[in-house]
Order: sequence, then structure tokens, then C-alpha cells
Amino acid sequence: MPLNDDTYHRKHGVDIFMKEKDKIQIVRDLIAIRTVNDNEKQAADYLVSLLHKHGIAAKSIIQFPGRSNVVAEIGDGQHPKLGFSGHLDTVHEGQLSTWKTPPFEATLKDGRIYGRGTSDMKAGLAQFIITMIDLHDQNLPKHGTLRLLATISEELTEEGAAFLSNEGYGDDLDAMLFSEPTGVPTDQLDTYFSSGAAIISPKKLDELYTALEDSSAPEQHFIINAHKGWMSYTVTSHGKAAHSSMPKLGINAIDNLVQYYIAEKALYHSLTERNPNLGKTVYAPDVFIGGKQVNSIPDLAYEKVKVRTIPELPNEKLVHKLQELVRELNKKPNFDLKLDVEQSENPVANRGTNQLATILQAHAKATLREALPLPTIGSSMGTDASEFRRHNSTGEFLIIGPGNTTAHQSNEYVEIATFLNMQQLFKQVAIAYLN
Repeated sequence: MPLNDDTYHRKHGVDIFMKEKDKIQIVRDLIAIRTVNDNEKQAADYLVSLLHKHGIAAKSIIQFPGRSNVVAEIGDGQHPKLGFSGHLDTVHEGQLSTWKTPPFEATLKDGRIYGRGTSDMKAGLAQFIITMIDLHDQNLPKHGTLRLLATISEELTEEGAAFLSNEGYGDDLDAMLFSEPTGVPTDQLDTYFSSGAAIISPKKLDELYTALEDSSAPEQHFIINAHKGWMSYTVTSHGKAAHSSMPKLGINAIDNLVQYYIAEKALYHSLTERNPNLGKTVYAPDVFIGGKQVNSIPDLAYEKVKVRTIPELPNEKLVHKLQELVRELNKKPNFDLKLDVEQSENPVANRGTNQLATILQAHAKATLREALPLPTIGSSMGTDASEFRRHNSTGEFLIIGPGNTTAHQSNEYVEIATFLNMQQLFKQVAIAYLN
């Protein structure tokens, strides 16, 4: 595991940089706090206490009982203003029998940290905290502002980001980094890009494969400079119950829902809109439920859909198309369909400046030592960036973090060397951007 020269620099007999073991300990402490879409307050209080020890203004903002966001800031309050955003929650650990190590007890093994949330995204969040502490301990930045926004419930509802965005904490930021996992093990690159998870230019992909021939790095990390939005909705079909021996006396809700489903599939198939960095709208019907028991014609059936959206066909326009489809079918006898949109997060794309991305790539060449210095890609993933984009249309929003494709899987891990090197990268980039 490489050590950075500045790790043990000393000034007046006192370490001015956090030791690597202490950086790793922050990740371990965060993993030990079980924040499976709940209990983020404990993690928030831990981070606020840590920041306060270093004289950094930070506050825990309670949103729900036991669930708090964190806001912290260093600098002079002036522009340029750079935001660091990460989420405190994790997904569920799943079946314990599939884990080789305790999910909420960080395990260091073979140059990796294992545990739920290491990749998505407690290692990334820890990097932001460490970077703020490192800079503040050096009386930096001399100019500009660095703001941390740590959120609740990113994995399910993005309610934390929505709350902080509505409160204006992201409105004035010139750029934001979101530390979601953007690494891919080099032996999984073919599968990663063929899966539709991300889009990269064919030229850049050829360049990457050529560079990999001379690289021993276990992973390749990317900058996600655009990602799809998403929308979840339910279509409900109301019918009329009847005895199964007399089906014509009822209205089969499943029959009508199936007719809608066929029409819905045809609608998505007909869409021609495409984004050069994100591809097309992705349609994924996930749940179909109808009826309660045999011997009774079902009077209720519904489907649940999650769709990934692009700027060329934004969420509101897609909803309009679906509403038109429902209205047309409801003109038929005995049809009673209803569309309910549960959640809608808009796509995120940058317009104009790529200043932050350029700085990241310039410093990544020496810091990360991977095959290529952070190629840019588009992704189907959703992040808190959608919520902050609602009130900040011009900021440069980028997603980059030390995690990898083990996010949400059992035996989730982060490479220790990548975690340490990327934290140094964030520090260099913050200094360069703010100056």
C-alpha cells in the first residue's frame, strides 16, 4: 500500500496531515454505524463531532426522527464555491450467509476494506471529510468556499438532497462533486459497458483497452458527467368482482391491465429520442399484481414501473404521453385505469463549462496511476445530483468516487490504495479549483 510523502510531515512537532491509519479508521467507524435507510443521525453526529474537533463549522440538520443531514463549510464564503456531496445511508445487507465478513464490521484484507457501504459510499464520504480537515488544518483555502452536504435516504427517495436543495444549500455552488462509486475492475470492463450501465465513446474505449496493456491497476475509475433521470409510477386497473362461474357479470381488471401493458410497451418501443452521452429512455416494468384468490374475478390489478429518462424526453413529457395512453384506453367500455407517479428525478447533464473535469483529469494522471486519467462517461445510475440540479441549472456536477461495481453486493469492498490516492486527488483538485 503506497504512502504519500506528506502523510508524516510535521510542523512544530505536531502532525499537520492526518495519518493513513486515521483516514482508514474514519471509514471503519462509518461502516460500524448501521444506516440502512435509517439511523443516519448517529453517522451525522459522528461527522459533525469530528469536524468540530478541527475547528470546522458544521451542523447536523434533523429531517426526521433519527435521520439527520450534515452541512459544513470552510473558506471565505466567496466564489468560486465547490460542493462535496455524499449520502449517509446504505442499502440492506441482504442474506448474511452470502457475506464472508461481518457487513457492519469493517474488515481489512488483501489491500481492501470490506463492509456494507465501503463502496457506496462511506469511503467516498470519508474522503470529503478528510479533505476538508486537511485543507482547514493548513489554513486553506485562502480564497473561495468548500461546502459539504451529507444527505439521508439517497438509496430510496433522495429526500435528504431534496430537503437541502429546497433550503438553498446548493443554489450558489459553481460546481459539485458526488462521491458515488465510479470504478470498474479491469477484467469487468467488457461486461460493464455491454450491460448498458454506462456509455463511452468507441474511440475512448479503444484508447482505454490499448492503455490497459501497460497498466497493472486493478480498477479503472471514470468521471460521470451526465446521468439519466428516473421515474417510478403505478398504473392501476379497476374492475368488478364476480363469481368465476359467471365471469361475464364482472369486469376482469387483469384483462384491462394487460391491454394497457401491451400498449405501454408499444409506446416505449416507438420512442426515437436519444442522448449522445446517455442513450435512449430505459423502460423496466417491475411488478404486476392482480386478484386475491381463485374463484373470484379480480376487481383490482396494478403494475409498477421504473423508467430511466433522458433530457431529450424529460420526465414531464413522458408523463404526458402515458396520461394520453390512459385516457385513450379509458374511452373503451369497462376500462378504468389510473396513473400515479410516485417519484420523479430529472436527468443530470452539464452545459458549458468543463473546468472541474479538466482539473480532475490533469491531477489524476499522476495521483491515481490508472490506465487512463478519469475518462468521462454517461451513466444510467441516479444520484442526489438530480435534486440539487432543480435549483442549480448552471453548476458543473460530476460524479466520481473510489468505490466500484461491488456496490449493493455482498462482500462489498473498496481498494485501500484507491481510497487514499483519490483523497489526495480531491485535495489537489479543491485547491486548484478554488484558486
